[in-house]
Amino acid sequence: MRIRTCVWVVVALSGVAVGAMPAEAQIEKQFINPAGGYTQVVTAEDRGVTTIYVSGQVGSGPDLQAHAESAFAGVTEQLAAAGASMRDVVKIRIYVADFEPADYGVISAARLAAFPEDAWPVSTMLGVNALARVDLRVEIEATAVVAAPGTDFELTRIGPSRGFSQAVVARHGAVKTIWIAGQTGRGDDLTEQTRVVFDRVSERLSDAGATIDDVVKINTYIVDFQPDDDMRPFSQGRSSVFGENPPSSTLVGIDRLVSDAIEIEVDAVAVVEEGGRGERLTKEFLDPAGSFTQVVTVQGDGAKTIYVSGQVGRPGEARESQAQQALAGMRRRLEAAGATPADLVKVIYYLPGYAPGNTGIAGAREANAFPTENPPASTLLGIQSLYSETALFEYEGIAVVQP
Repeated sequence: MRIRTCVWVVVALSGVAVGAMPAEAQIEKQFINPAGGYTQVVTAEDRGVTTIYVSGQVGSGPDLQAHAESAFAGVTEQLAAAGASMRDVVKIRIYVADFEPADYGVISAARLAAFPEDAWPVSTMLGVNALARVDLRVEIEATAVVAAPGTDFELTRIGPSRGFSQAVVARHGAVKTIWIAGQTGRGDDLTEQTRVVFDRVSERLSDAGATIDDVVKINTYIVDFQPDDDMRPFSQGRSSVFGENPPSSTLVGIDRLVSDAIEIEVDAVAVVEEGGRGERLTKEFLDPAGSFTQVVTVQGDGAKTIYVSGQVGRPGEARESQAQQALAGMRRRLEAAGATPADLVKVIYYLPGYAPGNTGIAGAREANAFPTENPPASTLLGIQSLYSETALFEYEGIAVVQP
């Protein structure tokens, strides 16, 4: 399904408004392959550049290799439905249930085979506690970008390394969006590893022509995260890195990373203006919450993209209640940014202690009057923990609007 909107623009001559005429807005969305409660692929086209959000695709088969290869095949199929290919992918996240570090070679080989050698995306790979069904081992979500011929657009991949890049930069006009692959920490404890991981994020940003102050969203994954013990060292490390406008943020506890010596992994999105191109980048940091911001918006001459931190409910209450409160929080954050739940293009649900069928999502959508038509692309993950031992639901999202 395609959605177009119209706005009224005022044409000015020598600083004097001389008339108003209707003009078609520059943003067009498509919702491809609805799947009941979510859409497999959502696209947002802005001035000749289309960003494609692919829901988590799952695999099947007799072993981990078959699950990984078929999950990548699912991504390929969904991209084709949107007129794209694996060559256009800028970012993937790979989620593996029952992951052992020895399994990394299987996942790495499948990733290497899935992409052209000159088109490796940034990548994050996580061992999670559960996927949507108990028989699933691998789930892969993706973001791709496609530009129409003649568009002022450039895609750059930095630091290729066996099937993935350390950074991918998409320049559209004067605005550069930078995706940073999952960076891991090293050291004797979480405090040291947090310092190292943010140093590595900073290095990757520098390679891409940006700084830590340009980051608009981070996702942090900590192995065996214990809120009472681990929140303070991570939060202090995050606070020491970001200035007065920290990014939106999601923090979850997971089962494993690629090595048992690694406790933390962080991936990031940054947006920066390239000077001298006659376009201005505007950012809003709405509702600061200490070392992160609840909502960050970015806009050049076209659409506004909105990054919403993970929204949660009141710890200790039933999952259904926490889900309703988290979606209510999402609605409030979007409204503060001039958007609604109908503008969401991608969401992720994080559920500690997840068992298939026990989500509370449907009731939360209904309680908050979320639209039933054209839902966003989606991924649902069973994880180990959230910011509190009794927190059972977290919900993050990306929205795109034409102001």
